[in-house]
Amino acid sequence: MSSAPDLPQHLALVCSQFSRLAARRSGVGVGTVSWRVVSTIERYGPLRLSEIADRERVSRPTATAVIKRLEEEGLVQRAPDPTDSRSSLISTTPQGVAQLGAWRSQLALGVGGLLEDLPAEDVATLDRASQILARLVEAHDD
Repeated sequence: MSSAPDLPQHLALVCSQFSRLAARRSGVGVGTVSWRVVSTIERYGPLRLSEIADRERVSRPTATAVIKRLEEEGLVQRAPDPTDSRSSLISTTPQGVAQLGAWRSQLALGVGGLLEDLPAEDVATLDRASQILARLVEAHDD
């Protein structure tokens, strides 16, 4: 258990490690970044490439490469931005939404296996912690 002064670093490290563990256990592997991007687009609606890069905290070239790959896979599509003729808006396709749902289900199964052997009190604690983390993300993810 970490002490309060170490909590920020410990929490960030453990969340990252748990995310990798969940991806390995679920068989979702390397596509996790791509699914995060599709999820962001689904959540916030059509976005410019620069907005995706900002939200995902990646460089524009990285966002460009991810979006290009997602377009080739038929998961996202570009449309002209009606407010700026130099830009495009990127949105999910019906195929992207369906595959995102399948990815989430696969992830839920993999993580569910990790949680099923925990005592009910620990599951309740993790549920509460996930709600707190979600609120923090929502409040500060701009």
